[in-house]
Amino acid sequence: MGAVEDYLFFEPGQRAEWGKTFARLFPVQAKQAIIEAERWCQSGEILWKNQLIDLGTPINWLYNPTGDKEFTWGINRFKHLRSLGIAYACTGDEKYAAKALEHILSWIETQPCPHGLPAEELTYFQRPGPWRLLETGLRLRQWTYAYHFFDGSDSWTEEGKSRFLASVKEHAHFLADYKASIEINHSIMHMIGLLSAALTFHSWEESGEWTKTAIRRLEECIAVQVLPDGVHAELTPHYHMVSLELFVDCAVMLKKRGMSFSERYEDILAGMARFAYSMKRQDGSMAPFADSFANQPPDLNAAALYYKRPELLLHDQLHEQMWTVGPDDIHALVAAAEETAGLNREAAWNVKAGEATTTGVATEPNASADKSMEAGEAPRNSLVELPFAFPHAGYYGLGGGGQQMIFDAGALGGPHGHADALSFELCAFGEALFVDPGTYTYMENPWRRYFKSTAAHNTVLVDGQDQTPYLRTQRWGAPEASVALVRWEPEQGLICAEHDGYALRGVMHRRAVWFLDSGEWVILDRLAAEAGTEHVYQHRLHARLLEWDVKRLNADTGGQQETVCYYADGSGPDIGTERQKAEPQKTQPQKSEAQKTQPQTQPQTEAQKTGLQAPQLQGCELLLFGPQGMELDVEDSWESVHPMTMTPLKVVQGLSASDKGSWFATVIKPHAGSKGLEPSHWRIQQDEAGSPALLLRRNGEEKTFVLPE
Repeated sequence: MGAVEDYLFFEPGQRAEWGKTFARLFPVQAKQAIIEAERWCQSGEILWKNQLIDLGTPINWLYNPTGDKEFTWGINRFKHLRSLGIAYACTGDEKYAAKALEHILSWIETQPCPHGLPAEELTYFQRPGPWRLLETGLRLRQWTYAYHFFDGSDSWTEEGKSRFLASVKEHAHFLADYKASIEINHSIMHMIGLLSAALTFHSWEESGEWTKTAIRRLEECIAVQVLPDGVHAELTPHYHMVSLELFVDCAVMLKKRGMSFSERYEDILAGMARFAYSMKRQDGSMAPFADSFANQPPDLNAAALYYKRPELLLHDQLHEQMWTVGPDDIHALVAAAEETAGLNREAAWNVKAGEATTTGVATEPNASADKSMEAGEAPRNSLVELPFAFPHAGYYGLGGGGQQMIFDAGALGGPHGHADALSFELCAFGEALFVDPGTYTYMENPWRRYFKSTAAHNTVLVDGQDQTPYLRTQRWGAPEASVALVRWEPEQGLICAEHDGYALRGVMHRRAVWFLDSGEWVILDRLAAEAGTEHVYQHRLHARLLEWDVKRLNADTGGQQETVCYYADGSGPDIGTERQKAEPQKTQPQKSEAQKTQPQTQPQTEAQKTGLQAPQLQGCELLLFGPQGMELDVEDSWESVHPMTMTPLKVVQGLSASDKGSWFATVIKPHAGSKGLEPSHWRIQQDEAGSPALLLRRNGEEKTFVLPE
């Protein structure tokens, strides 16, 4: 049924050599794969959330003692075939090939395709059982890899292989016939399975039509699910990363057959890579906006290999790409990373996908940060410098001189969104300072609600209520807060936006942020409210610095008496060290050959990349002005770097109550040694309507900050 040329990734004759290379480059991952493969050969036990569950002999593919549908879905995706395949490639032991075929054939015998059911039932995205379209697509993808790993082995008899290939065809027909909504990322995974089979077995009569179907559907997916600026429509970095890797993998597979997607697809894909890179904090972790986690850097290895950009290399996950691109591409990327170590990471990205220069560094700088990328062209690094803007998504970046802010002026983003309009993350001198809390859990409980709440983010809370009403873990109520951009002046270091999440309470929140060349951040917040109804306003900043000294000052108000000012000095032990101590302990892996011969790539500060000694964050000074009666205090909060773990934060909170609206004016000055915020340089003035203006007088010059209208 298959033809000699029906290999997309590697041929049987390459398997043993690739296995030796994998074991040499990635000894820890090779050992882990063999250990897992041995467990499968000895029993039907699967490791699920740190507990071993015996699926029986032969395996019962519907056995589920957990009560969690994800368990059944997970085991029916056949991800474990990758471990059996790696173990076979590395050792040549036939027992791994035999066990893989045994599992596949037992599944085929016991899980018949549900032909004849209504399309609405078969395409329901939460359909239980092994033939949900998501599992069908992911399983087919794993089976095509299994074909590469095991075809030609003594254990894969002609009779067994014939039954396997017949089921592959059945899977492909099922995915081609039943098409679910393209509005969720499940549909990408449906089509990556179909495309994997169609391109692997391209000699089959049906494969041409399957390829066309998959390409058409994937083109629709990227157009519908991704905004024009390259940000996934859910506005969640974690789910953005999932979709990016899938879309890149599809482009890689097409390229192997001498094909490509449209210019539009490639343009959006390049934007997705830019955004993913822009969500990288100074400490290397990912900014965990919405339902995301900061426990690892953005894994851009698929994009790094596709665009041949060694500065995106993340060695800890590079092994996952080995069986898709092969050892030659892995070696080339690692070698390019060696050559580019110590070079300026802001070299322009001016090469097209698959066209690397000899040094891995672009040879011509990008003349314009606003120039659109051509189809298939690597994202230009000048577009991810600070400042940056993704206006359709509402993510903006400001900073310089060792500081970086990501500002959220975007919509809620759907079920995975958090009530965090006008929030931000601020990094300084290599550390995350004011942070997003991340995602503690998906389970419905008070902690789930807290981590999604407005109170857990760096914005202003009104009357203790969320900007959008919380109903349950994956559902928000109405009305949903909407955000409008008021002003974006990157050359002035200014972003200003407004949201209407408290409109039913008669309150509108407008926030402006400036970044000054002298290293201060100025934040103005106006809470415009209907007169006569008192509201409580909480200006909340969630800091990793755990020690704060707060003093009330005699504010210079130009003779006005309706203003108060507080000074807060934040310090504490080394931030990165404290986060590491609080995280789950991990065994340090043995360094692989590739790691010994290349620069450290996960995660890297700018100092590590350039070889220069960069200043380290030592503390942060803060001034907070507000109306008469405002108080400033410090309370406890938490972030979740890893799922189901919490580490402490301190909330520096300005508290104001008023029946005629309110305002806050904040000056933030992180420092890497000597403190530099001089309160006497700053004062507040208010106009007749009570709107504040913040004045800076320094070195004989005066600058005024007012909210843009």
